Amino acid sequence: MKNVLPFALIAALGAGNAYAQQEPSGSNASQVQTPTSSVKTGTGTGLIQRIDKERGTVTIKHGPIPGLNMSAMTMSFPVKDKAMLAKLQPLQKVDFELSYDSKDYLITKIN
Repeated sequence: MKNVLPFALIAALGAGNAYAQQEPSGSNASQVQTPTSSVKTGTGTGLIQRIDKERGTVTIKHGPIPGLNMSAMTMSFPVKDKAMLAKLQPLQKVDFELSYDSKDYLITKIN
């Protein structure tokens, strides 16, 4: 039994060194491969239905937005900056820029 313990310890240390040699090191260690996200953008024209300054959203009845392959509909969108909502009024006609990151829509500009 006394002879087995040193052998097991040496084997464990050897396995740890082999694992350490497989890990990336040097300047390549900081390079992480991540998929690039594709943000699509489009422009639209519509009529404001509702403004929620507290939540930072605006509901717009808009025409088609070809850049995002979106048909005409009424939809609520978050805005990039709540200050964008300050001068808007219900039933106001607006032109807006909308982005989509494969997950969320966001109004980046509204006039």
